[in-house]
Amino acid sequence: MSKSRGGEADPGMKPVRIFIVEDHTPDVYLVEKALRENMVTFELTRFEDGEQALEDFRQWNHDTAPDLIILDLNVPKIDGMDILRAIRNDPSGIRVPIAILTSSRAQQDKIDAMALGADRFITKPLNLRSFVGIVGSSLKEL
Repeated sequence: MSKSRGGEADPGMKPVRIFIVEDHTPDVYLVEKALRENMVTFELTRFEDGEQALEDFRQWNHDTAPDLIILDLNVPKIDGMDILRAIRNDPSGIRVPIAILTSSRAQQDKIDAMALGADRFITKPLNLRSFVGIVGSSLKEL
Protein backbone atom coordinates (compact mmCIF):
# COMPACT_ATOMS: atom_id res chain seq x y z
CA MET A 1 0.00 0.00 0.00
CA SER A 2 1.30 3.44 -0.89
CA LYS A 3 -0.12 6.94 -0.52
CA SER A 4 0.14 10.11 -2.56
CA ARG A 5 -1.51 13.52 -2.59
CA GLY A 6 -2.28 15.85 -5.42
CA GLY A 7 -4.47 18.41 -7.07
CA GLU A 8 -3.88 21.22 -4.62
CA ALA A 9 -6.08 23.57 -6.66
CA ASP A 10 -7.84 24.83 -3.53
CA PRO A 11 -5.66 24.33 -0.45
CA GLY A 12 -8.65 24.90 1.85
CA MET A 13 -10.63 22.11 0.22
CA LYS A 14 -10.74 18.73 1.94
CA PRO A 15 -9.06 16.13 -0.29
CA VAL A 16 -11.16 13.35 -1.79
CA ARG A 17 -9.91 10.08 -0.30
CA ILE A 18 -9.44 7.64 -3.16
CA PHE A 19 -8.38 4.00 -2.92
CA ILE A 20 -7.02 2.55 -6.14
CA VAL A 21 -6.48 -1.16 -6.68
CA GLU A 22 -4.04 -1.24 -9.60
CA ASP A 23 -0.85 -3.22 -10.16
CA HIS A 24 0.34 -1.25 -13.19
CA THR A 25 2.28 1.79 -11.96
CA PRO A 26 2.00 3.84 -15.19
CA ASP A 27 -1.80 3.65 -14.96
CA VAL A 28 -1.68 4.98 -11.39
CA TYR A 29 0.40 7.94 -12.59
CA LEU A 30 -2.11 8.59 -15.38
CA VAL A 31 -5.00 8.53 -12.92
CA GLU A 32 -3.15 11.07 -10.74
CA LYS A 33 -2.52 13.24 -13.82
CA ALA A 34 -6.19 13.01 -14.83
CA LEU A 35 -7.33 14.04 -11.35
CA ARG A 36 -4.90 16.97 -11.24
CA GLU A 37 -5.92 18.21 -14.69
CA ASN A 38 -9.55 18.11 -13.56
CA MET A 39 -8.69 20.17 -10.47
CA VAL A 40 -9.56 17.40 -8.01
CA THR A 41 -7.84 17.70 -4.64
CA PHE A 42 -7.12 14.12 -3.63
CA GLU A 43 -5.35 11.71 -1.34
CA LEU A 44 -4.65 8.46 -3.16
CA THR A 45 -3.98 5.15 -1.44
CA ARG A 46 -2.77 2.42 -3.78
CA PHE A 47 -3.12 -1.32 -3.36
CA GLU A 48 -1.12 -3.42 -5.81
CA ASP A 49 -3.12 -6.61 -5.36
CA GLY A 50 -6.58 -7.71 -4.37
CA GLU A 51 -5.46 -9.40 -1.19
CA GLN A 52 -4.03 -6.11 0.18
CA ALA A 53 -7.21 -4.29 -0.75
CA LEU A 54 -9.57 -6.78 0.90
CA GLU A 55 -7.43 -6.93 4.03
CA ASP A 56 -7.73 -3.15 4.37
CA PHE A 57 -11.43 -3.20 3.45
CA ARG A 58 -12.23 -5.57 6.31
CA GLN A 59 -10.98 -2.91 8.75
CA TRP A 60 -13.08 -0.03 7.39
CA ASN A 61 -15.72 1.79 9.31
CA HIS A 62 -17.72 4.87 8.33
CA ASP A 63 -14.80 7.12 9.35
CA THR A 64 -12.03 5.22 7.55
CA ALA A 65 -13.77 4.27 4.31
CA PRO A 66 -12.63 6.14 1.20
CA ASP A 67 -14.77 8.56 -0.78
CA LEU A 68 -14.13 6.63 -4.00
CA ILE A 69 -12.62 3.31 -5.08
CA ILE A 70 -10.95 2.83 -8.45
CA LEU A 71 -10.71 -0.86 -9.20
CA ASP A 72 -8.89 -2.71 -11.98
CA LEU A 73 -10.41 -6.08 -12.79
CA ASN A 74 -7.08 -7.77 -13.54
CA VAL A 75 -5.02 -7.55 -10.36
CA PRO A 76 -2.92 -10.25 -8.68
CA LYS A 77 -4.09 -12.62 -5.94
CA ILE A 78 -7.80 -11.70 -5.84
CA ASP A 79 -9.39 -10.32 -8.99
CA GLY A 80 -11.41 -7.15 -9.23
CA MET A 81 -14.80 -8.86 -9.60
CA ASP A 82 -14.27 -10.70 -6.32
CA ILE A 83 -13.22 -7.48 -4.60
CA LEU A 84 -16.28 -5.68 -5.95
CA ARG A 85 -18.53 -8.54 -4.83
CA ALA A 86 -17.02 -8.53 -1.31
CA ILE A 87 -17.42 -4.77 -0.90
CA ARG A 88 -20.99 -4.70 -2.18
CA ASN A 89 -22.01 -7.73 -0.07
CA ASP A 90 -20.56 -6.37 3.16
CA PRO A 91 -23.19 -6.30 5.91
CA SER A 92 -21.79 -3.06 7.42
CA GLY A 93 -23.67 -1.14 4.75
CA ILE A 94 -20.75 1.12 3.88
CA ARG A 95 -21.59 2.48 0.44
CA VAL A 96 -18.60 3.83 -1.48
CA PRO A 97 -18.77 4.71 -5.19
CA ILE A 98 -16.71 2.25 -7.21
CA ALA A 99 -15.31 2.96 -10.66
CA ILE A 100 -13.99 0.00 -12.61
CA LEU A 101 -10.95 1.08 -14.65
CA THR A 102 -9.82 -1.79 -16.82
CA SER A 103 -8.19 -2.70 -20.09
CA SER A 104 -10.94 -5.28 -20.65
CA ARG A 105 -13.08 -4.60 -23.67
CA ALA A 106 -15.35 -7.57 -22.96
CA GLN A 107 -19.02 -6.54 -22.81
CA GLN A 108 -19.66 -9.36 -20.31
CA ASP A 109 -17.19 -7.81 -17.86
CA LYS A 110 -19.14 -4.56 -18.01
CA ILE A 111 -22.46 -6.35 -17.55
CA ASP A 112 -21.11 -8.37 -14.60
CA ALA A 113 -19.48 -5.36 -12.91
CA MET A 114 -22.59 -3.23 -13.19
CA ALA A 115 -24.75 -6.09 -11.92
CA LEU A 116 -22.47 -6.39 -8.87
CA GLY A 117 -22.91 -2.70 -8.11
CA ALA A 118 -20.13 -0.79 -9.87
CA ASP A 119 -21.02 2.86 -10.35
CA ARG A 120 -18.90 3.32 -13.50
CA PHE A 121 -17.16 1.04 -15.97
CA ILE A 122 -14.31 2.77 -17.77
CA THR A 123 -12.26 0.98 -20.39
CA LYS A 124 -8.72 2.33 -20.31
CA PRO A 125 -8.23 4.41 -23.44
CA LEU A 126 -5.14 3.55 -25.48
CA ASN A 127 -4.25 7.18 -26.19
CA LEU A 128 -2.63 9.23 -23.39
CA ARG A 129 -4.71 12.37 -24.01
CA SER A 130 -7.91 10.33 -24.14
CA PHE A 131 -6.98 8.50 -20.94
CA VAL A 132 -6.46 11.73 -19.02
CA GLY A 133 -9.63 13.34 -20.40
CA ILE A 134 -12.03 10.41 -20.15
CA VAL A 135 -10.79 9.08 -16.84
CA GLY A 136 -10.50 12.51 -15.26
CA SER A 137 -13.98 13.66 -16.17
CA SER A 138 -15.57 10.33 -15.19
CA LEU A 139 -13.91 10.30 -11.78
CA LYS A 140 -14.69 13.95 -11.15
CA GLU A 141 -18.39 13.19 -11.70
CA LEU A 142 -18.30 10.50 -9.03
